[in-house]
Amino acid sequence: MQHNTRQISILLLIIAAATLLVQQSVAKCGVCGDNGIACISETEFYICFNGEPDTSTVQECPDGGTCTSLLAKCINAANTEPDCSSDANPTCGCYFGSTMFVCTSRTTFAQCNGNETIVSGTCPTGMYCTTQGGEICIEECKIEGELECDIAAST
Repeated sequence: MQHNTRQISILLLIIAAATLLVQQSVAKCGVCGDNGIACISETEFYICFNGEPDTSTVQECPDGGTCTSLLAKCINAANTEPDCSSDANPTCGCYFGSTMFVCTSRTTFAQCNGNETIVSGTCPTGMYCTTQGGEICIEECKIEGELECDIAAST
């Protein structure tokens, strides 16, 4: 009986570890996770409403925690990999180290001062946000590759 309990415990541990690895591998900067946040850097995130990040306010993990899509939003850095590492380029909104203009959705943009939004705007109908050139809003046919911030605008 004790042997079966030990085997079950080991099996549950393996399943839990596999689940965490799969969950970490599908995480993406600026995308809402099941825990209701969208990580935009190793320590910063947006709160999500109805599956969309509210890009108007950047939240920061307390006590140097690491932002993850796991159940606990911010975890001790020694215990997990961040969903949005410093190697990754945050895709939506203002963050520490962001350029002057950033996309906050497919059709909205913001002027940043560090991680704070100074001014925000909306692209004209039929145009999409990009920071990869001289114009912040371009026609769909001029988009090269994927959109930088492929989320719907907050309403």
